[in-house]
Amino acid sequence: MTLSLVMPTYNGGEFLKEAVRSVLAQTHTDWKLLISDDGSKDGTREYLASLSDPRIQVFFQEKNLGIFGNLNFLFQQVRTDITQIFCQDDWLVDEGALARLVATWQQLPADVAFLRANHGAEEGGSSLARLERDVLPDVVTPDKSDLYFFLFGCIPGNLSNVSLRTRIVAEHGWFDQRLPYAGDFEFWSRVGHRERWAISPVKVATIRVHAGQASATLNKAGELMPQMASVLGTLYDRLTAQGVSPLRLQTVASVCYISTHRWQGLQWLRKSRSWRYLDMVNQHLGRQRFALGFLSGWLAFLATAGGRLWRLQAARWLLAH
Repeated sequence: MTLSLVMPTYNGGEFLKEAVRSVLAQTHTDWKLLISDDGSKDGTREYLASLSDPRIQVFFQEKNLGIFGNLNFLFQQVRTDITQIFCQDDWLVDEGALARLVATWQQLPADVAFLRANHGAEEGGSSLARLERDVLPDVVTPDKSDLYFFLFGCIPGNLSNVSLRTRIVAEHGWFDQRLPYAGDFEFWSRVGHRERWAISPVKVATIRVHAGQASATLNKAGELMPQMASVLGTLYDRLTAQGVSPLRLQTVASVCYISTHRWQGLQWLRKSRSWRYLDMVNQHLGRQRFALGFLSGWLAFLATAGGRLWRLQAARWLLAH
């Protein structure tokens, strides 16, 4: 099986070189690596221009497209059936990573749209993360997908966890560039609403944790909140149309999402003396149709100690609908 890896880059620095070396070291050699640089100014472009392996194709963007615009561009260039998304600051876990990935895809049903690898590889985690590992089947069907995404959030997590049938990006309307913080959550849940998807513990990429990663630098002042509200609102509407109890959904949203972000907002207020994060939570999450009312929402916040208690019980109550 030939597969492609797509990598958006922007000021990749030394991490990028390690990522590319991990691809070149693979025992499975039938791959294409497509890299699109989004206007780097740190020497990334010079490094990319020096790559001479014929399996690597590099594109230099004249203007910054953002990560999802860059992914949309790259998926228009892919000519293989399967594509692995690969972020510039991660690396393939060992020399056999792509061989294991290919073997996993060869065993999957032909109608699986995307694969979330590395699932369950992380030990510990929150009670909700442990519940996710316990209840998700190996293949998730569209009739269950909305519920799981509403309950557990963006299940694929980091983009480097995901490989997919290349066709689905165009067939499902591309990544939404209007959602620079939640575009992956929106896209995977949109695909899952119509097609089957899979999870697997197969180890493919190592996700690097560092101060400059997107999850650490974005959403500093609650920018994620209106985009999360858009995704959760769509899921809520679908689920209530399917007969799921609005009260159960509102309870889960208030405990697992809104209370947690209110707690973060209070921590941000303590550190920075700024109300902005908390205002964004209250405005864009706390007043939505998928939330409990103002008073009930704050009572839920107090009763759960800022979303740290009773999350598991709320989740199980929804699953038992």
